[in-house]
Amino acid sequence: MLDSGTMRFTCRVLFAMVLSFSCSAQTVQKSSPTNQDLTPEQMAALTKLANLQRSYGSKMNSVGVELALKEIARWHASDRTFVKYSLHATGMPTNLVYSLSKVQISGKVLPQLDGVTIDSEGRAICAGRKGTCSGSTPDSPIELVFFAGKSEPIRLALTSKDDPSIKGFIQAIPFPNTVTDRGCTLQTILGTPKGEVTYVQGSGFQPNEELTMDSESYGEKNHGTAKAEADGTYFAVALPNILGKTSGTTTWSVKGKNCNPVFSFTWGTYHLE
Repeated sequence: MLDSGTMRFTCRVLFAMVLSFSCSAQTVQKSSPTNQDLTPEQMAALTKLANLQRSYGSKMNSVGVELALKEIARWHASDRTFVKYSLHATGMPTNLVYSLSKVQISGKVLPQLDGVTIDSEGRAICAGRKGTCSGSTPDSPIELVFFAGKSEPIRLALTSKDDPSIKGFIQAIPFPNTVTDRGCTLQTILGTPKGEVTYVQGSGFQPNEELTMDSESYGEKNHGTAKAEADGTYFAVALPNILGKTSGTTTWSVKGKNCNPVFSFTWGTYHLE
């Protein structure tokens, strides 16, 4: 479910610019001489949103807090597939009241439900008492239903109304685009509705190892290097548009010492799964 407020880039680019993000710096790599023509404001916005995606989840949680989305069911109706989840939490006091929000890929925060509480088993519920949300019965487990496109993230935040320092974040990707090779995994995540910005996230690489990145679209090739994080993760931002093309497919490869996952992703179009 993409929002209309997603950041848009009007520049026409020759090929992908890759931004490899780390906590303290970023490296910009280009396939060939070209002017991305991003204003400083656009680059700042892109960096902010990319870092949000890179960190989203347990890295943003309060100490001791973990959230989990557990899929209950999925079904197809009309032009989309619906996916139902239950929400679970550990480390969040059961005597507090929480608010549930959805964080769009644009960074916009959309309130979803107030008055959430956590039961003794860690389930998010509507208790049905004063100051809490109500379900069909007292202490009704909260069930969340979403629809999405390929690689589109569902990002949720659960925050305490009584103590703002208590918060948890969780992300689900109902229709992932992933590949695994010898323990190393890559996946794409939409950064804008049609993939004009696409995040590539990886895991399972050797800590701090040097990585070789190659990508190709419409015969245009991009080669560069990156470095895995201390926990073996990898993160990059692709702006895959090709000059004169409105849509296409990009092949992406990341080679480490022990693995070389390769996959592709589309850009320029969007449809619900």
